[in-house]
Parts: sequence; structure tokens; C-alpha cells
Amino acid sequence: MMFDYSTHLTAVVAAEALENAPAHGGARAHHTCLDCGAALTDKFCAHCGQSADTHRITLKHLLLHDLPHSVWHVDKGLVYTFYQMLTRPGLTIRGYLAGQRTRLFRPVSYLLLLVGFSALVMSAFQVDLQQAMLSSQPTAAGSPSVGLMSVVMERYFSITMKHPYLMQLVLMPLNSVVAWWLLRRAGYNYAEILLASCFIGGTLTVINLTVMLPALLAGNPAFLKLASQLVFIPTLVYSFWVHAQLLQAAPKFTAVRRYSRALGISVLQIVVLLLAAVVCIAVLTVQVLNERPDLRPKAASKKPSAAATR
Repeated sequence: MMFDYSTHLTAVVAAEALENAPAHGGARAHHTCLDCGAALTDKFCAHCGQSADTHRITLKHLLLHDLPHSVWHVDKGLVYTFYQMLTRPGLTIRGYLAGQRTRLFRPVSYLLLLVGFSALVMSAFQVDLQQAMLSSQPTAAGSPSVGLMSVVMERYFSITMKHPYLMQLVLMPLNSVVAWWLLRRAGYNYAEILLASCFIGGTLTVINLTVMLPALLAGNPAFLKLASQLVFIPTLVYSFWVHAQLLQAAPKFTAVRRYSRALGISVLQIVVLLLAAVVCIAVLTVQVLNERPDLRPKAASKKPSAAATR
């Protein structure tokens, strides 16, 4: 192994800075970075990025600053990003893709954090929502086909209630392909659209949760069923708004072309979601038929009845 003199020198300087640092953990009087030993000329070290304010860790600072900062990035990250995604979403995404990233939360972390939060809130009302959705389905009484549909839909709603945003996450790469296909003329590549989808998807989970929350709190089955169907409206409107702003990066597009493409993205992504639901129900139907042969619809007998032969 070759000896790296520069790395060794940096470590020696950093060690000397640490030895000469005050006992309470603050920065040295002549502003030397305690991590790499470089001279500090600003609030952060230009060499390694460490903050110049290396104050002593106390319980108050841990509870009121470090933990909220680490989890939520409250000072400027998550709240700021969510607010921007509510007020100027497409322009915010364009700025992030262009390099304005210091004040914004990372898109993948933004998506996972908001999806996790929304799923946690939804889980508290899982039983009520599942009962409301099943109340609109036919019961097992009557023909075997009716009983089969009842069992299949019960399993489908059980999966979607336990994992309310699983399908959204699974379909995100495919929805990003749809968006990229109509946005590529604006100069975006697939990776950029995928990150934009993370911003959009994370924000939509909170918007949809807000739409559902009054019905969840009321606990009325009819209200819950209506609210679960109405979530498609804010999804369609918000997606249209974001993609219309993203298409402003293509000045050659007329307003009609820009809005028509944005609407096309929104509609096609909902179609993809509906097709995925149909495929999921079809798979569950096959699974139920294999487990419950008694639910198979029986073909009508071709043998004439005794009354008909008379």
C-alpha cells in the first residue's frame, strides 16, 4: 500500500487542532476546522464542509435542534420544499434540476418520508376504510360468481389498505416513462423525470391524505367511499399543473400544446394506475379460484328440464 502523504498531513493537522481545542468543544480562537485542520474563513469549512460552530452537545440542543434537524430538516429542507411544491411545483422542480438544490430536500428522501407519514396516519383508520369499501361490494350470497367477486375484492382492499401507497411506488418508474415520453421535447431525460416524480408523488400523498382525513375522522362509510373516489380529482389537477410548468422549459411549444401534453400525462398516469388495479384483481381471482374451487362459476346445464319436455 502506497503512503498518502497529503492524507497523513491532514490527519496530523486535524489532530493538533483537536488537541488545542477548548474543553467545551467550541472552535479554536483562530478558526481552525476541528475535522481537517484547514483554516476557516466562513461558517463552513471550505475543505471538508464541517460547520465552524462546533458547540458542546447538550440535552436541550439535542432535543430541540439535532433531532428535528436530522429527521425533518425543519430549518429549511422539508417544510420549505413542501411549501414550494404547493405554490410553484413545476418551477421548483425545474430549479432543482438546474442546480438550485441547497434549500430543497432530496427528492427520494422527500418521497419516502411523506409516504411513510401518510401511511402511518392511514393505518390508524385502516379498519373503517376497509369496511367502507367492502360495503359497496356484493355479498357472498347468491351465485358462485358473486361470492367469488366478494372474496377477491375483500383481499384486494385488504392489501391496498395495509399498503396504501405500495402501488404508487411500484408504478412510479412506469409513470415516469409516460411523463418522459411527453416531456422529452422540453429537454428532460428519464432520470430527471424520475426525480420529479418523487417530488410530485410525495406531495400528492399528503394532498390525498388531506382529502381523506375529514371522512376518516367522521367514520361514515358513505362519506369514506365518496372521499376515496374523489382523490382522483386533486391527483389529476395537481399533476396537470406541475407538468404544465415543467413544459415551460420548451419555449417552442404553444400554450395549447403545453397544456394538452400536461393533461395527457395526467390522464395516462391514472390509466396506468387503473390498469394495474385490474391486473392485480385478475391475479387475485386466479389465486382465489385455485384455493376455493367451490367458487368457480358453474356453466348452465344444457339438459332440458322436465317441464320443458312436456
